[in-house]
Formats: sequence, structure tokens, C-alpha cells
Amino acid sequence: MDWSLFLPGATGWGDELAAGLWLTLRLGLASVLIGTGLGLLAALGELSRFRALSHGLAAYNVVMRSVPELLVILLLYYGLSFLIMALLRPFGIDSFIEVSPFWAGTLALSLIHAAYASEVFRGAFQAIPKGQVEAGLAFGMSRFLVFRRIKWPVAFRLSLGALANLLMTTFKNTPLVSAIGLQDLIRAAGDAGQNTKLYFQFFIASLVIYLAIAALMQIFQMRAETNLYAHLRRGPSA
Repeated sequence: MDWSLFLPGATGWGDELAAGLWLTLRLGLASVLIGTGLGLLAALGELSRFRALSHGLAAYNVVMRSVPELLVILLLYYGLSFLIMALLRPFGIDSFIEVSPFWAGTLALSLIHAAYASEVFRGAFQAIPKGQVEAGLAFGMSRFLVFRRIKWPVAFRLSLGALANLLMTTFKNTPLVSAIGLQDLIRAAGDAGQNTKLYFQFFIASLVIYLAIAALMQIFQMRAETNLYAHLRRGPSA
């Protein structure tokens, strides 16, 4: 294998691969952060007393989990352009408005991530023993204080494992944004393979990079679980 092909410069493809990796990391991280926040809000909305809101969010989750991720990305990328143009048309602006592919991809992956995260959070909140909530209210805590001190810490612990799996899934979905013109890691490897005819070598390099990312996520998850469940570890026996 000619390792010089992976170096930056005029004859290597290191610059393109690094740029693709950087876009993948930014896209994945932004989608996870936004999607997790939206998922938490959606879960709280589903568990609220407002039936219209609860049913609407439940229907949204079913729809988002039922359609292919690529279709969501394409619909948002092209649909947002037409929506913005329709909103601006009454103001006399008829020119074509192109949506940023990065933010369209981020929004699409965030909404997909939120649909699954919402179910994770909803199940975690429903698994909280009612006695803990009733005890907090009996001590005079407000509902917000009960949420902050009892519901959220317990729900987060219960949902951590599933959220870590969703994190990996969202990162694995990032190559789909190549359909709207973004140069992610997989597409950069494909372009390098097309120009050098060494597809296998560049895709193997992408495989190693994705495995390294997954390993780092796994280490982070294990350390987070160790810290969160430290209070459950038994002390030394007398």
C-alpha cells in the first residue's frame, strides 16, 4: 500500500479525508445535541396533560420512525427552499433561495434523532417509581424542583445506555448527507478511490476511523455509567 496517498498535499488525499472527517464530526455532534434536546421536550410533551399536544407528538414520532432517513433529508433540503420562497413571495422576493446543505442535513438528522430519543426519555420517565415523586411533593417541593432533583437525574441514568446507542446510530447516518452535496468522510474516500482506483484501501481507512470513533464513544459511555452509578457500588465489608 502506498501510504503517501493518505498524506496531505498535492499528491495525497489526506486533506480531503480530514475535511470529510471534520464535517462528519460537526454534523453528528450538532445533530445529537439538538436532537436530544428536542427529544426531551417531545417526551415531556407526550407525557403532559394536553391531549392534542400529546397525540400530535406521538404521531410525529411514528411518522419519523417509519420513513427512510434519506427521504427525510431530501424532503427537508428541497422543501425548506420552497417554504422560505413562499414566505418571502408576499414581500416581492421571487428569487430562488438555496438552503445550506449542512444545516438542512443537521436539521433532518436532529429530527430523526429526536423521534427516537423521545421514546427513550418517555420510557425512562414512566419507569420512575411514583413513590419518589410523591415523597418530593410531600416535602413541599414544587413540580419544577421535583423534576430537577428527582425525575431528571433518575430518567437520565435509565436512558443513558439507549442514548449512547442512538449517538452511534446518528453518526452512522451522517454519510446520507452526501445525497445533498456534502463531502463527508465516506464521500471523500469514494472520490479518492475514484481518482486512484484504490477503493478498498480508502474505504478500509474510513472503516478504521469509524471504529475509532465508536471506541471513543464506548469509553465515554463506560466512564459516564461508572460515575452515575457510583452510589450503587458497595463499600468495603466490615
